[in-house]
Formats: sequence, C-alpha cells, structure tokens
Amino acid sequence: MATDADHVEESTFVFADLAGFTALTEAHGDDSATLIAGDFTAAVRKMLPDYDAEEVKTIGDEVMIRVADPSAAVRLGMRIVDRLAFHGSPPVRVGMHSGPAIHRNGDWFGATVNLASRVTDAARPGEVLLTEQTQRRLQRGDGFELEDRGSRYFKHVPELIPVYRVANRTAGSELDVDPVCRMAVARDRADSIKKRRGIAYYFCSAECRRQFDEDPRRYVALSPGARAARKGFLINLTAFVVVGGLHLAGWAARDFSDPAPGMVALYLIWAIALAIHYRAVRSLI
Repeated sequence: MATDADHVEESTFVFADLAGFTALTEAHGDDSATLIAGDFTAAVRKMLPDYDAEEVKTIGDEVMIRVADPSAAVRLGMRIVDRLAFHGSPPVRVGMHSGPAIHRNGDWFGATVNLASRVTDAARPGEVLLTEQTQRRLQRGDGFELEDRGSRYFKHVPELIPVYRVANRTAGSELDVDPVCRMAVARDRADSIKKRRGIAYYFCSAECRRQFDEDPRRYVALSPGARAARKGFLINLTAFVVVGGLHLAGWAARDFSDPAPGMVALYLIWAIALAIHYRAVRSLI
C-alpha cells in the first residue's frame, strides 16, 4: 500500500532485455555474456534523453524504463529493436504497459510494472509488444501500425490481456534464435535450416548446425516448441488426475458398488492416450 511518503502516477513502463540470457551465458561464457549485457544496457541508456525517458534500474541484461508519454515509449521501443536487434546480435525484445504505479525511494512498484515485465517475456526477438492499455493512450496521427496478437494470460494476472505488436516497416527480416549460440538469426539470412518433428530451427553458422546435429536434444529441450509440448502434457495429466480423482471419490462414497463400465473404459482409453502423449513429447525433445 502507498504511504504518505509515496505518490501514485500514471506512466508507461518499458522493459528491454536479451531473451534467453541464461542460455546465452552458457553458449558464450560468463565474461563474454557480461560484456554483451553491458554493451546492451549502455546503448539503451544513450537513447533515453531523446524520449524524455527515465531509467529506473537495470537487472542483469534487462533495463526498466519509465516514460510519461506512451507514444514516446513506443518510438523508444522501435528504436531499440531497430538499432540493437539484427542478424547476429543477441535476441533483443521490448514490452510495455501503461497505468498507475507507486513511486518509492527512487523505484516504481505495482501491478502495472509487473505486467509490463510479463509482456516483455512474451515478445519474440526484434519485437515490440504493448498492451491494450498502452494502445488506447496512443494519439491519432502517431503513425504506428499495430498488429493484433490476440489475448493471453500472464503469470499472476487473472484476466486475459489483449496485446499488440508494433509493425515496423523499417525493420529487417523476421528474427528467430539459433538454438545453439542463442544469437538472433534473420530467417532469410540463416546459414541453414533444419526441421525436426515439424519445427524449423535456424542456424547462424555451419558450426552451430554441426553441434545441433551431434546432440539435438540438448538444445531442443529449451526451445519454445518443447516447452509448449511439456505444458500440454502436464495439462492433460492434471485433467486426468483431477477428473479421475473426483469420480473415484464418488465411487468410494457408494462403497465401490455399481461401477459404470463406460467410465472405466473411458479412463482406460485416456490412460493409454496419456502414455502415447508422453512418448510423443519425449520424442520431440
């Protein structure tokens, strides 16, 4: 809760970071990754005065920024990805959200700040993502072209949040991430492409492709496709346990009398499907 020493103010909070920084550290080593993060935050810091933006703090490879004008915040985000997200660079991404926040001891707190950080986590390399709350505050004539990315749930946020992607005509090709070195790769400039289990992986060099071919599971297990597959299996397993547990409790309340043959067959089929699902996920990763 805000105290008398605090004040609440409407702002747009922007987070800019390097996606997959932990993997980047593993691929390039602590010293190299630290230099990369330092260069990134220094480059972002130099841009802030042009947009009346305030650096709140840096957290490793991430910069938290406060901007009073949401239009200026979007322009700042576009400039960050224009200048810093390109083929062969670390995977730079930007997210933002607008609303009230509490200023306390030089820092900003509240749900607005938390959601802005979550939106950044959802952005792809080279993307600027913003919420509907920021989109509504933009002025007509700003010239931004926004693409509706639908609504999604974010961690610790109970309702669906509509998000938009800034379509930047000056940006280059769509960027992906090399699964080995974790650098951004323009799809039309990739050294090679490999499809595995229906998922395309883009490589910046023949060496990264060679390492991937030698041990693909080491890298695929960290990919978005693998995370989605694991999440899907866990949802399926949780539903089986919960629904099955409720029916088992109801059957126990009847002293295990009059079992429904149809339900027994259903759970047997479901269990077999779970086993097949598990094997499919294992084969994917």
